[in-house]
Amino acid sequence: MHQDETAAHRSPETPVRAPAEPTQPGALGRRGVLTTGAVGAAAGVLGAFPAPATAGTKEGRGAPGRGGRGGRMPLRFGRDGRFRIVQFNDTQGGHAADRRTLEFMGKVLDQERPDFVLVNGDLLDGSPATDLQVKQGVNNFVSPMENRGVPWAVTFGNHDEDSVEEHGTSMTEELIVEFLRQYRHNLNPVVDPAVPGESNMQLLVRGSRGPAPAFAIWLLDSGRYASDADKAGQSTEGLKDYDWIRPQQIRWYEQTSDATAQRYGRPVPGLMFFHIPTFEHAHMWYGSQGATDEAGHAEAVRRHRIEGVKHEDVYHGLFNSGIYASVKERGEVKGIYCGHDHINTYKGDYYGVELGYAPGTGFDTYGLNDGTPDMHTLRGARVFDLDENAEGVYTGQTRLVWAKDLGIDMDPQPQPIDEPVAFPPYVKA
Repeated sequence: MHQDETAAHRSPETPVRAPAEPTQPGALGRRGVLTTGAVGAAAGVLGAFPAPATAGTKEGRGAPGRGGRGGRMPLRFGRDGRFRIVQFNDTQGGHAADRRTLEFMGKVLDQERPDFVLVNGDLLDGSPATDLQVKQGVNNFVSPMENRGVPWAVTFGNHDEDSVEEHGTSMTEELIVEFLRQYRHNLNPVVDPAVPGESNMQLLVRGSRGPAPAFAIWLLDSGRYASDADKAGQSTEGLKDYDWIRPQQIRWYEQTSDATAQRYGRPVPGLMFFHIPTFEHAHMWYGSQGATDEAGHAEAVRRHRIEGVKHEDVYHGLFNSGIYASVKERGEVKGIYCGHDHINTYKGDYYGVELGYAPGTGFDTYGLNDGTPDMHTLRGARVFDLDENAEGVYTGQTRLVWAKDLGIDMDPQPQPIDEPVAFPPYVKA
């Protein structure tokens, strides 16, 4: 869910929102500027070779080894040279999650049989009032993958720490990562204090015919909101004031990419995922860098081969991070996919880099025309099919799976579970 904007600054298709969410007060906070020494130390580690979130091996669709441990690759193309990713987005509930979110996730996994699953930000909302309830919320939304033995990871969005501010829990994103790493099929790495954010990782997917990677999955932490220090005492009225990918994260991506190419003798193609969309997601839709009306959209559809719908504004960060420019210049990442804007589903080719959304997955949060029979019609997931034998490995083979097509109840009334999903016996809550 987003911060509310005044009617004057809300785009015509944007739904009415809840009252504005408070921006976290204080100084630089967890996304503050790193010292030169910290960046230098990170670069020194990367110079030897990056520490991607990898471990274990995977044959076909079998269970992986422990994720984020030891520098081995946890993911592998099947013997047929295929690999499938499912992106869920904005499950955004808690310990009393809507049962339909879990039902839908399970049906997607059973139908698609993915090799890797990402929950790309806003796993949680602010409803959990205790540390245990936060963990129960996490467990609810990761249990569909964990119980099926599917490797998975989580990136963070702007709501995952809401319980800290709203109810005084201790469950910061760093502690959530510590909790996640107990799960046998989780691939989140230990948080690197030299890089802003808690969900930055490179997952290398081993090829089917040797030890080298055939593909890279890049996950970045796009943060929460611009801090008071970021705003330098100025109003952000009329602007979107979410956080953005920080320069240190871009340097980490570039240095890790360079080290990977050096080690394996070639750049490794990949896809990149983070929660909050880029400025370029908006530029692509409007066919202009400044427009916020639909005058140029028809030409943009033709130019960028746009598919899908846009039912709300593009809620990007306060500043343009530059991650798109870095990705385009390097040329190895074939697409950048986000969430955050639950009822936007479009994707297109923006000058050689695919930009797109996965729709909101969770039934607990806002949808299309809230309170009406349309509310849950855009609950969905995005599927990516990779082919090791194709040039670039990813050739735009992505599609959406809708809850409405899998027999999920579309009633707009909430349907909370009777009790939280039981923790696996190996997870200490």
